[in-house]
Amino acid sequence: MLYFVKTAVFFEESSLDELKSASSFKIVDKELNNLIIEAGPGLLEKLKRRDLTFIHSAFKIDLKSKISKGRYLDSLYAPVLKAVKAAKIGKKEVVVLECYDINNKEGYSAKDIEVNLGKRLIKDGYTADLINPSKRVYMVLLNGNCYVGHEKLLGGARRAALDPLRHAAYRVSRAELKIEQAFNEFKIDGGGIAIDLGAAPGGWSGFLAAKGYKVIAIDTADLDMKSLSKMGIKKVTVEKSPKNIARSLGNADIVHLKLRSAEPLAMLRGVKANLLANDMNLDCRTSIGEAMKYARFLKRGAILILTIKCITRNAPRYIKEARKLLKPKFKIKGIKALPSNRQELTLYAVYKGR
Repeated sequence: MLYFVKTAVFFEESSLDELKSASSFKIVDKELNNLIIEAGPGLLEKLKRRDLTFIHSAFKIDLKSKISKGRYLDSLYAPVLKAVKAAKIGKKEVVVLECYDINNKEGYSAKDIEVNLGKRLIKDGYTADLINPSKRVYMVLLNGNCYVGHEKLLGGARRAALDPLRHAAYRVSRAELKIEQAFNEFKIDGGGIAIDLGAAPGGWSGFLAAKGYKVIAIDTADLDMKSLSKMGIKKVTVEKSPKNIARSLGNADIVHLKLRSAEPLAMLRGVKANLLANDMNLDCRTSIGEAMKYARFLKRGAILILTIKCITRNAPRYIKEARKLLKPKFKIKGIKALPSNRQELTLYAVYKGR
C-alpha cells in the first residue's frame, strides 16, 4: 500500500528511523521531507499508537497516475474522479477536495486546482463544498505524479492538513506559529501568569496574552507594538521597578522587562507563574539553564514550552541532553518537531515543584 508521509525537514535520518520502528517500508517518491512510501496495511493505526517526534502526518494513497503536461487539469481530474467513485462517495454526500502541489511547476496554485476540479465534480453531479463535508479527497502532486486518497470526516471535522503551513498566518513574527502549534499539538489550555524569556518582537507574548495569560515579557529589545495591536493586545507596560510588577500585571496584558534574562530574577520575588516560555536563540544546554533559573517562580504543575536549538542533525543527542538537564525540576510530557520548527524541536514539560 502507498502512503504520503510528511516528516521533519532537518531530521531526515531520525524521521526514517521513526518510520522503521513502526513498519518496514520502501520509498517510492520523495522531495525533501515529503515522502511517498510503500508499506503494509495498518501503518496509520501503528503510527497513531506511537508518541511521534519527527513525523507530522501520514495519509493513505488510493491510486497513482502520471500527470500530463499538455492537458494538466484534465490529467488531475481523471484520478480524482476515479478516487471518488472507488470511495463510493454518493452524489448527495458533501465532499471537500484538498491539493498539495509540492513541486508547483505548472503555474497553478493549490487553490486554483481545488476550485477548478471542485467545479468539475459539481458539473458531474457531486456535491463539493468546504462547509461540513462528510468526506475528503486529497491529492499530492510530486515529481510529475498525482497521488490521490480519501477519508471519511466524522462530524465534518478535518484531521491534519496535507500542507500544514499553507494557511498558517502570523501577525508579529513567524515564531508565533511555533507556540500556536505547540498549544494544539500538546493540547495546552489554561491561563494565569506566563513568563516569556527572549520575548522580542513579541509573537509568543502576544499569543499568550490573547489566550488569557498575564505575560511578563523579558528581553532587552523592543516589542512590536503595531503588530501586537493587530492581535488585540492593547495594554503593554515597560517596567523597571520590582515594586510595581504585581500592580502592572493587574493593569496590563503584557509587562515588558527590558532586561537581560539574568537581571529580572530579583525583581520577580513573589511571582508564581503558570507557564514559562523560552524560544531564545541559544544552544540546548544554555537555554535549559535559563529555564531552570526561572523554575523558582513557577507554581507546581506549571507548563514549560521550550525550543531546543539543534546545531547538528543528531536529534537523539539533544533529546537525551534535554531530558537529563530538566529531570531534577520538570517532567517532560512531549518533544516534537513541529511543522514550523526548522533546525529545532519543541519541548513540553510540567514543573514538579520544590
